[in-house]
Amino acid sequence: MRMAYFSLNKMHKYIRVHKDKLPRSSCSEVVYKVSCNDCEASYVGQTGRQVHTRIAEHRNNFKKTSTELSVLSEHRLQFNHDFDWENIKILDHESFLNKRLISEMIFIKRQKESLNLQTDTERLPMYYVNVIDRLKKI
Repeated sequence: MRMAYFSLNKMHKYIRVHKDKLPRSSCSEVVYKVSCNDCEASYVGQTGRQVHTRIAEHRNNFKKTSTELSVLSEHRLQFNHDFDWENIKILDHESFLNKRLISEMIFIKRQKESLNLQTDTERLPMYYVNVIDRLKKI
């Protein structure tokens, strides 16, 4: 029988490879929140693409005709308010679409001054709605 020796001092103990965090605008597969600069209103959305791509679409929607306006565009035109495009808040990261959609619906329901349409939460199971409503009262 032969003895084998090995060192406890391994390179990985001393050299760590850390990845830099992505800027918020480069994140994908997220639920995000856009806040109004002039009131308490906010909009919650989800995207599988990079956030900056989706935000650019929201901003470009302001240039469309009145029949194609999003809720953000309608709010801006109706009240002459603008949105805080530089401080988009990432509420959740979720790679699975169905889970991301449920997360989006929960965050929409939790908002006090929501710009989202009621149809955005129609698929949320009723037991979630009851729990969220109870948590709002606390």
